[in-house]
Amino acid sequence: MEEIKREEVLESLKEEIENIKNLSKIETENNEPIQENEDFREALSIDSEKVVKILLSWGGGEDGYKLTFKDGELLRGVYYMANWGTYNEIDLNEDELNLIFNVYLYGEEPQ
Repeated sequence: MEEIKREEVLESLKEEIENIKNLSKIETENNEPIQENEDFREALSIDSEKVVKILLSWGGGEDGYKLTFKDGELLRGVYYMANWGTYNEIDLNEDELNLIFNVYLYGEEPQ
């Protein structure tokens, strides 16, 4: 499978934003809701996830964990490091994810 290049994603985003801006202009000028325009792309779904950030250090550098939940279920997690405009993260494997979840969150999704 061929990887989608960052430039392709950026170009697609640019086109999508331009389309929405044009539709918003039409909505304003013609008093026609964007959703009724034939060029409007209907969302196939709208999902929500909750990311819990466990900050271990900050200042000259930052590191920690980000755990992602959906409907109360722990989906995935990463360990990340950031420092003066740079950022990188590594996916946690299942054992690491469960360990971090149990140690820092006591096995419960925070409210």
